[in-house]
Amino acid sequence: MIARQLITALRLAAVVLVVTGFVGWTTGNRVAFSLESPFTIAFLAGVGCAIVSIYLGVFLANRGD
Repeated sequence: MIARQLITALRLAAVVLVVTGFVGWTTGNRVAFSLESPFTIAFLAGVGCAIVSIYLGVFLANRGD
């Protein structure tokens, strides 16, 4: 049960961070790729959350607990 709540939270965080990072990048100064930009960091964190939630969803959610 806790794994499913964690997966849901990670999916929500991924969507929020990716959208925030992308919208911030498009409305900002549009530097191609700069780790100094908080929008780039938010976008990459969102992608990381998405990858982790996919991993947990595939390997841990259906383990029969």
